[in-house]
This record gives sequence, structure tokens and C-alpha cells, in this order.
Amino acid sequence: MIKKSVILLVVFLGLTGIIFTINSKSIDNSSINELSNNSYKNTDNESSSMTFNDPVLFAALPSFDQQIQTSIKTADARPEIIRQYLNKFGSPLEPYSNLIVQLSDQYNFDYRWLVAIAQQESGLCLHIPEGSYNCWGWGIYGDKVTRFDSYEDALRRIAPQFTEIFLKGEQGKDPAEVMKTYTPPSDGSWAKGVSSFFGNLE
Repeated sequence: MIKKSVILLVVFLGLTGIIFTINSKSIDNSSINELSNNSYKNTDNESSSMTFNDPVLFAALPSFDQQIQTSIKTADARPEIIRQYLNKFGSPLEPYSNLIVQLSDQYNFDYRWLVAIAQQESGLCLHIPEGSYNCWGWGIYGDKVTRFDSYEDALRRIAPQFTEIFLKGEQGKDPAEVMKTYTPPSDGSWAKGVSSFFGNLE
């Protein structure tokens, strides 16, 4: 009788443990499913609550103003300075602003030289021998006039000779020194005018 009771007790305890384990797993799974469902519901609710009118912030992106300021800082201002200056006087050299800067860098002289001399010699090409494209008084002696095929041709041919003959590699040479060989007969007005135009272009 005792042996039978012990066996029944062992069987009962075993079955109770198995049933408890099964119930625990069921509870855990249902909890997980409920949490998952709630997460999806929350996500759906959050998504549905957002509209295209809601502001979206991107902290890593610079503002539009910052982009403009960066562009201005990295851009070379010299062609625009020249362009605006030539435009102010209605000069036909305006389309060649970039080329003027390019040639001055290539031949190592101040970008203002070609503009300042053109202004001193011809009012920025407004008063030149007809069809000569010669704004710099280059090779003009009385009836003798050096002619070029275009303003671009003139710039490309004058730039290397200018630095070789008159500047000799001295980028910031004084206009009074250049005047001695560029136009020796001048009483100093040439250098004064070129210096003034240099100042206007700063």
C-alpha cells in the first residue's frame, strides 16, 4: 500500500512539473507576441501620425547660407572684380575677364596690369584704331599701328611680352618704373593714371 502511494505521488509530482513547464512557455510566448504586436501598433501609429507638413531636421547637413559662404570663400573673386569693373565702363573686354586672370597667373604678374594699362591707353578699348583690337597702345607709333585678329588674340600675344620686356618677373613692379620703357615720353601722368586704376580694382 505504501509502495503504491509513493508511486502515485511521484507520478503526480512529475505530471505537475510537466504541466507547469508547458504553461510557463505559453505565457512567455504570448507575452512576446503581445509586445511585438504593441511595437508594430506603436510604429503604425507613429507613422500614421506623421504628415508631409511635419518638419524633418538633418543635423549633419549644412544650412543653405553656410553653403553659399563656403562657395564664396573658395571661389576666385578676381575675374568677377574685373568683369564688374569693365561692365561699369561698357568695355568690350568684359567677356575676357577670366582670360585676363588666367594669363596674369600664367605669366606671373598682377592681374590688374592689363586692365589698368588698357584704361590708361584707350579708355578700356573705347578709343582704339579701327579694327586693330589694340587697347594697350602696343606698337603704335604715329601712323604705325600693330593690329590683332581679336581682343583674345591681343591679350594672348601681349601678356608674355609684357612680363618679359617690362616687368622681367617682378610682379609688383612700380608703374613709374614700367613707364620708363613702356612710354618714355610721358611726364609721369601715365604712371599716375595706371596707379589710380590699380587702386580702383582692389
